Amino acid sequence: MARAMQSIWRRAKWKGPFWQRPAGGTAPAARRSAERGVPFTEDYRRMLEDPTLDALILVLPPNLHSRLVPAVLDAGKAVLVEKPLAPNAAAARQLVEAGRRAGRPAMMAQTLRFNSVVRALRERREQLGALRLISLSQRFEPSSRSWLDDPEAGGVLLNTGVHSFDLIRFLTGLEAEEALCFSERTVTKRTEDAFAAVLKLGGGILAVVENNRATDSRSGRIELVGERGQLCGDHVHHLLAEIRGPASRVLDLPPRVHTVRECLAAFVGAVRGDHPVPIPLEDGWKAVEMVDACRESAEMRMPRPVAGHEERR
Repeated sequence: MARAMQSIWRRAKWKGPFWQRPAGGTAPAARRSAERGVPFTEDYRRMLEDPTLDALILVLPPNLHSRLVPAVLDAGKAVLVEKPLAPNAAAARQLVEAGRRAGRPAMMAQTLRFNSVVRALRERREQLGALRLISLSQRFEPSSRSWLDDPEAGGVLLNTGVHSFDLIRFLTGLEAEEALCFSERTVTKRTEDAFAAVLKLGGGILAVVENNRATDSRSGRIELVGERGQLCGDHVHHLLAEIRGPASRVLDLPPRVHTVRECLAAFVGAVRGDHPVPIPLEDGWKAVEMVDACRESAEMRMPRPVAGHEERR
């Protein structure tokens, strides 16, 4: 298992409009792997054929997942997939079905679920009574990764908004039914780098989500508003406060954690059979459904249903 965790995807000889090989080719990655005693290959098929590997981790642009996730599962190996699961909900659903057929552990790397602030919000949500509204926002600096501005694999809705859409379900336990969204391009040329959306959840609860990747700042605000007050947190700055009436107080938090490390540990536990997969591919699919609805709404300038809502009734 240790070797399986070491054999994380480094680089592959992919061809596509979004992919750019790093300066110096794969030599730097090969050198770092050698320094750490980690096997290195440019051919993913070697890993699929290696009987000593129990699992693979896919850290790739999302439009490569449709080829690689089934290949890993068909090879009899477990798989951890970097978010988002796929560029659209139809492709995501196909991967979910592939996972069900394979019967091997298949997990989404929705790392924010392991954040200390996010977990504290989830643990404390019941103290608010009936939920009225959830609001999430993220701020990022512009990215130098060119594939993020390629319509096939990029855009802030898909690549960072998907974190917020996943947290809606994780924090509320509710499914989205309808979305109204507006998006804009500020720094990017072909995909949106800012959006604001309102989603209607089950029970008449509203979710407000907005992201911006065109600012020299970074934050991750989350607010849960209930009948008995509200909780306001920031998962980037490790802050959590409670508001009741006009009064507020800062709450104690457990220490920061390395969310990627926590995610990897959870995946290893699932592969070993210690516990069920904590974030199944179905969760990745449902997050991408919300992305699709918001994308359609922004294009059409009108509300759009979240595709799987009727199926889940």
